[in-house]
Amino acid sequence: MKKTLLFLALATSIFMLNGCGSDTQKNKADNSVQMTQTALAAEQQTAPNFTFIDLATGQQVKLSDLQGKPVFLNFWATWCPPCVGEMPHIQKAYEKYNGQIHFVAISLDDEQAEAKKFLQNKGYTFPGGYGNVNELGQKYQLDAIPSSYLIDAQG
Repeated sequence: MKKTLLFLALATSIFMLNGCGSDTQKNKADNSVQMTQTALAAEQQTAPNFTFIDLATGQQVKLSDLQGKPVFLNFWATWCPPCVGEMPHIQKAYEKYNGQIHFVAISLDDEQAEAKKFLQNKGYTFPGGYGNVNELGQKYQLDAIPSSYLIDAQG
């Protein structure tokens, strides 16, 4: 399982570097350095808590409610080609590790209905959520998407 988590983290890093954001090489290098610094700092702190809407149930869920198992947290949008491109990989990981890891893919689309419809139409079964782009952008320093985090069982 540790090898798979490492693979997920590396694959996610590749998508993050090629995500929806600035196209200049300097910004990509700056983002890579910032991502590394953020990852190192994240090892020493609790993941920022936030509330999101579960797209399947319409209920509000707090990230902190998921403590007890590791969490694969993904930020994405339907208009982002790299985000859409990684969805089959997230689905495959979800099918393999569901029950061992919480999966949450938080849409940053303008409309909650867009994300829900997209996930349903594509047949994705991993949990989808909808969050406040401004709040999440600040808390998770989202300069580009897709962005993914692996959070340990203690948060």
